[in-house]
Amino acid sequence: MKFCNSYQFLAFLVALLFSEMVSASPIVVKGAMPSIIVVGVDHRVQNFEPTCLTPEGKESAVEQRAALRARLEELILQHQPQLIGEEEEPGVGSIGKVLADAHGLKYCTLSMPVEARLKVGIDKDYRKTLETCRAAYEVFESFMFEQIQSSRGDATSILAICGSDHAERLASLFAKAGLNADVEDTYYATWYRGWPIEEEAKVIRFDKERCR
Repeated sequence: MKFCNSYQFLAFLVALLFSEMVSASPIVVKGAMPSIIVVGVDHRVQNFEPTCLTPEGKESAVEQRAALRARLEELILQHQPQLIGEEEEPGVGSIGKVLADAHGLKYCTLSMPVEARLKVGIDKDYRKTLETCRAAYEVFESFMFEQIQSSRGDATSILAICGSDHAERLASLFAKAGLNADVEDTYYATWYRGWPIEEEAKVIRFDKERCR
């Protein structure tokens, strides 16, 4: 088998590793099949980094964050998770962490550290092409899977919050591992407008760009 670049080879190794991991017997905790709900989000809405400068942009950010928090609250009440795993921006605060603290739930970060990315050949420009973006995403999703598996202990219900681009594939990893996995992508929510892009003191458009 020939590989055109290091990203293709890296993606191949990750796929090979997880084909062995998820082919194992289903994981059963205390006689019940564990379940996970994976929620895809726009990180700019999820994280509290204050990037908007205009009144319209700030208002939109507040409204969308409130809507996302309300939906996550509904899912917490519905699924009663014991663990929240979240792919967040370290150091800026996030909705998932706030909710975990508010409900007294166990929390783990799903963000792959920059140092770990560099060790496996993922640089900061991984989004430069669709091919390198997808290869890096496979590594990130595998990392998220491992983080939750190593952190969940005896949790039988888990809420995972990740970028919308990852949601379906991450849920698939857990389904293959024997968990009941559901996915909800807030990209398609009626309240999600996209992130406000500002120029010359006004919002010129709302960004919904994705790298699938």
